[in-house]
Amino acid sequence: MGGLLTRLRGRLRWLRWRRDVQRLSPVSRAVVEQRLTYLSPSKLEELENVARAAADQAEGDFLEAGVALGGSGIVLAHLLPEGRTLHGYDVFGMIPPAGENDADDALSRYDEIAGGAAEGIGGDPYYGYMDDLQARVERSFAEHGVPVDGRRVALHAGLFEDTMTPEGPVALAHIDGDWYESVTTCLERVHPVLSAGGYVIVDDYHDYDGARRAVDDFLAGVDDLRVERDGESLVLQRVAPVAVEGAS
Repeated sequence: MGGLLTRLRGRLRWLRWRRDVQRLSPVSRAVVEQRLTYLSPSKLEELENVARAAADQAEGDFLEAGVALGGSGIVLAHLLPEGRTLHGYDVFGMIPPAGENDADDALSRYDEIAGGAAEGIGGDPYYGYMDDLQARVERSFAEHGVPVDGRRVALHAGLFEDTMTPEGPVALAHIDGDWYESVTTCLERVHPVLSAGGYVIVDDYHDYDGARRAVDDFLAGVDDLRVERDGESLVLQRVAPVAVEGAS
């Protein structure tokens, strides 16, 4: 009986997953089915919706910190208005270690990755173990009709602190950096050039304690970012600072 219930639950989870996938745009469905993204269908749907809002409401480029296999970046490139650029930042290899501001969840995950025990999507190799990851990502972008040409799509290889220097303005930043220091660096680099009405999506806010604390610490020091949506990911939007009565 227990085995039957387990199979039924598994079947229901799969049916819900298929239902969620069918709600996506064709390009998002394609990157899911081709195992090019670690984002759940509901996270991808949220990314699509926020990207459309950013394209309509804010000036500037799109930015993604943590490209991985390129799936979510491909989706963003398809939603990017003409004349703007998607900037993707990644080490395109082994991710840096978690730090002293991260908790056991991140430390354990990094140990698993560094020890060679991490698995990829659907039994594929973990992307961080691929020697030719950037070339694979570039091929995937090209195959989906958004080639990495340095104009519409530009990729920047290296640590965020070494490569992420956006000149702005930025309409949307998708931050998928996992650890406290990585997320903090992204927020510090993006915030000064984030357009009014622009959005920041923090993918790992509910996945890793360090990512959540990085966002909470940053928000405590600024007054022009609000939580627009707190779902599977955290969505922030830049608003005008609240005027203080009597201030000159």
